[in-house]
Amino acid sequence: MNFNELENYLSSLPDKILDDAAEIVAETATSYYKERFREKAFDGNPWAPAKVPRRNGSLLIDSGNLMGSIRPAYVGRDKVVISAGNDKVDYAKVHNEGFTGRVTVPAHVRHTSKYGNVEVREHTRQANIPARPFMGRSDELAEEIHKRLEGYIDTLK
Repeated sequence: MNFNELENYLSSLPDKILDDAAEIVAETATSYYKERFREKAFDGNPWAPAKVPRRNGSLLIDSGNLMGSIRPAYVGRDKVVISAGNDKVDYAKVHNEGFTGRVTVPAHVRHTSKYGNVEVREHTRQANIPARPFMGRSDELAEEIHKRLEGYIDTLK
């Protein structure tokens, strides 16, 4: 089932089920998107490997702030919006969609064991961050939502 088929299915549901259906969609989508960090793949497509493999932990999980920022932003009968990112996690879009371009590194002080505190001037660097999607339209997610809604409707009969 793809997202268009899911939208048609949802529009055919009776009004009394739609409020509960929106909550089920929000809960299912949020958990599905968070699960992408453990599976390191989105909709069956694995993420690009890290340039330097990590010894332990997961590819996009360092502090857990990115995964923890995934939440339902709006839940209504007409639509459900899941968002990621906040003041601490302004890099969510870059990791989800990728980025190639120049970035400005602000002036800062770097501490080294050999030279102590070293002042670093503002400079630019070339960034090439591959897309590692964890959110978006997914046929896997549409199928999972459909199964959960069917299970919910069966409990009402």
